[in-house]
Amino acid sequence: MDITQQMAQLEKKLNQLKTEYDKYFSGIERIEPVRLRDEVQRIIRQVGTWHITNTALKFKRDNLVAQFNSYTQYWNRILRRIEEGTYERDVFKMKLKEQSGPVNSSKPASSGTSKNLSGDGYDSVYNDLMSARKKAGVSTNSMDRRAFEENLRRQSETIKKKYGASRVDFVVGEKDGKPVIKAVPKK
Repeated sequence: MDITQQMAQLEKKLNQLKTEYDKYFSGIERIEPVRLRDEVQRIIRQVGTWHITNTALKFKRDNLVAQFNSYTQYWNRILRRIEEGTYERDVFKMKLKEQSGPVNSSKPASSGTSKNLSGDGYDSVYNDLMSARKKAGVSTNSMDRRAFEENLRRQSETIKKKYGASRVDFVVGEKDGKPVIKAVPKK
């Protein structure tokens, strides 16, 4: 292989490494591309020892080495942030979990027996939905409590028949940034 082909191969591997790290940092890949990084680093060291007289090739080599060093500093900085728990993506995910945590952890309303249908279960779901709507900035004025409870009763009966469930629990959750009620059939 001549020097021009080796430079082209190094450039290709460096671009591939950048892509792999981008996938890793965005959460698509679960494993850091350490092997590829080591391979590129080995090639960089090898290329650094070459005596090149062609100024264009020398410039390309120096440019690729500088690019690799710049990427390495950037990747190490992000890896350190991930380790410390201050990486923006991870912090964002934690904030989302915290925001939806109290909403999703609401006490499920059970609709197994008729005496429980209008009891505390629906009240807690209604209250959780109202607080979630206020938190999300959605209007709560149009919500009629009796219509809400009647709607849940009808849904409960439909879901019981459809899935052969003995009861249905309702939990307030979030979808596309808006509060929703999720029905969970129980056998």
